[in-house]
Amino acid sequence: MLDIKIINGVIIDGSGKDAYKADLGITGDKITKIGDLSNEDAKTTIDAKGQVVSPGFIDMHTHSDMSLVYDRNASSRIRTGVTTDVIGNCGIGVAPVKEENKQLLLDYLGTRIVGSMPVKLELKWDSYESYIEYMEEKPPAVNVAPLLAQGPIRIYEMGFSKEEPTDKELENMVELADDCMKQGPLGMTSGLVYLPGEYTTQKELVELCKKVAKYDGFYATHMRNEGDEIFEAMDEAIDVARQSGVRLHISHLKCLGHKNFGQTDKLFAKINKAREEGLKVSFDVYPYNAGMTSLSAMLPPWMFEGGVDKMVERLTDEKNRKQIVHDIENGLPGWQNFGGSLRSWDDVTIVSVTQDEDAWMEGMKLTEIAAKWDKDLYNTMFDILYKENGRVQITIVLMDENDVQTILSHPDSMVGSDSMSLATEGLLAKTSTHPRAFGTQAKVLGEFVREKKCFSLEEGVKKLTYNPAKILKIEGRGLLKEGNFADIVIFNPDTIKDMATYKNPKQYPVGIDTVIVNGVVAFEDGRQLEVLPGRFLKNSFASK
Repeated sequence: MLDIKIINGVIIDGSGKDAYKADLGITGDKITKIGDLSNEDAKTTIDAKGQVVSPGFIDMHTHSDMSLVYDRNASSRIRTGVTTDVIGNCGIGVAPVKEENKQLLLDYLGTRIVGSMPVKLELKWDSYESYIEYMEEKPPAVNVAPLLAQGPIRIYEMGFSKEEPTDKELENMVELADDCMKQGPLGMTSGLVYLPGEYTTQKELVELCKKVAKYDGFYATHMRNEGDEIFEAMDEAIDVARQSGVRLHISHLKCLGHKNFGQTDKLFAKINKAREEGLKVSFDVYPYNAGMTSLSAMLPPWMFEGGVDKMVERLTDEKNRKQIVHDIENGLPGWQNFGGSLRSWDDVTIVSVTQDEDAWMEGMKLTEIAAKWDKDLYNTMFDILYKENGRVQITIVLMDENDVQTILSHPDSMVGSDSMSLATEGLLAKTSTHPRAFGTQAKVLGEFVREKKCFSLEEGVKKLTYNPAKILKIEGRGLLKEGNFADIVIFNPDTIKDMATYKNPKQYPVGIDTVIVNGVVAFEDGRQLEVLPGRFLKNSFASK
């Protein structure tokens, strides 16, 4: 007898092949039968008439490292059809932890990915191994595909020093990365526009990536520049892959800054040339023309030497403030200058703050706050950062809609929300965000497939399922076939739609009927069930 039988649905298996009508049977955590199951008995039968049955969506780029610790329900994933979150991106991660540098890492996480989470951050682990053990003992509702973040590796050994590592320091970091990779991460990430990533040399990346390649992992990078120096940054990323032998993945591919709009053909030319050389290069994208980051990311890298507390302290010095203005307006070699890439400061909106007395800022443009305070834009930004101890998240419009559509439409693209899992109720309900945390997958299938007809429904599902599973090398997921794990989403292709907006981002999509994780129904009839069936999906070396 089957545990679950899904009948009358149209199967889109994730491969990109045409949809077909068939029933699907689940026993335990696996898909055991696909075909005519009218004569099969089942404990539970789900009628999917008029709906699509597809693999569960894999969010290729997330920052749920801490939100999954504090809210294991992962509602903004489950209710959007996501069954696997890929964490540790942009070089930002939560392990390993060195006691004497622990506060530096906590401050780093507070400004970079946690934003206004209303919790006192705690890291209840030290090694990468103990982190994995902690998460496996307290699994969330979704599967977790872990990536090793380069930021904590460097903080562990060097804190926020801007110096190039000594031979011994580099050796220690490489050994640490090797030890971490043995525990199961599927690859390593870097965030070269953030600290300490900006201080990281290409040599460091090559040596670390050699260890990643040893475990058949891939290297995902938030490149050193996505704007005026994007092609030089791509050359660096490709050269790291060339020298180390690692598979390269470019995170949230884009042409950032109005001066760089319309250059997607040059991006693809770089990727194609590297592939012709024999290198393996992939990329993900989010379907929005605005990104989300920390307001502190607007500051030049010298402000962060010594850590976040030092950055906040430097904001009290008028000379430093004048130098920041100069650097933003004139740029610095190798620095991703977000402020200098803006069409208008109207494109910067405060998303979240930590102090209740400043909550009125959320949803306001930086220009509106400046007008309210009767201050210039720069001092408004500095004062907000100082008042909030650097923990301010913003949305920032830096991409062209046509470029986003072109990159998303590429047959090899895959989709990442670049967000952390959240909810409209419970512990994280007060945490504001970008609409991509709630709307990404439905936006792809509703807007770009059904409304704009940029690509077929089969191709849209493939971007959300098989394409990321193939890069991650997570066997048995991303495709609906007998013997694979039963990660499944059932949705209505005629009604699926994202509801999240910049003004009201915390709205779940419509058109998603049922979500199953590892054979367990996690969402049905408009409600999330109280189950936590997620698993940590580790590399094949972890058990050896």
